[in-house]
Amino acid sequence: MRNNPPIYLKKKFLAVIIPAVIFIVLPARAYGEDCVVINEIAWMGTESSYNDEWIELYNPNESPVNLDNWTIRTNDETLRIKLLGVIGAKSYFLLERTDDSTIPEIIADIIYKGGLSNQGKRLSLLDNSGRIIDDIDCSLGWFAGNNENKKTMERIGSYSADPGQLLGSDPNNWKTSQNPGGTAKSENSPNENIVPKKGLNISDKNHKGSKFVPVLAIGIGASACISAIFAAAWLKIRKKSSNIKYQ
Repeated sequence: MRNNPPIYLKKKFLAVIIPAVIFIVLPARAYGEDCVVINEIAWMGTESSYNDEWIELYNPNESPVNLDNWTIRTNDETLRIKLLGVIGAKSYFLLERTDDSTIPEIIADIIYKGGLSNQGKRLSLLDNSGRIIDDIDCSLGWFAGNNENKKTMERIGSYSADPGQLLGSDPNNWKTSQNPGGTAKSENSPNENIVPKKGLNISDKNHKGSKFVPVLAIGIGASACISAIFAAAWLKIRKKSSNIKYQ
């Protein structure tokens, strides 16, 4: 009759596997289902009033995110907004200062009090556990936007290629809106430095393919690493169990 490995060996096996799974899964979740970003900031107000500031959030995920007890705050706590409600998948969430007349044609999701300095602020988005989800460090000056024609500061990209790395504080990830007054609760204006392409040519296909290859290589490498961990742990268990004498 074949004997099963003793319990302590099984526990040792789990002690090796569980940390490996956590190491792989947690980073993906940290910048996955709860990844909501600060997408547009009207730090200069509107043509009607410089007090008519507003902030827009964007949810790039395929599922909605509950924003109850999330907060938006500045580093000096002069602005602290407690959020409430749900932001839908691929949807926007609008916060208007003081009242809902900041953008008359659009209903705000949250009305808040407190303002942003035209000289810049550090603005952070935190979830209900206090974890920083997005961080825009413009304490030395806003990355984009124009106070004269009231063009807002728009985000370019929502995701980071490196899980856990926030793109909010990258000045190159922001641009000045092409539209005076911004693009509240709608897609940001096109990047004026990029010329839209009419069709996909061969070089475009090769370019897209070249992006796929590194991703595929990373996936294969990660799978091989996991397999090696499993194999090494199992062989160690088998070796120890074969040397145990049973009475």
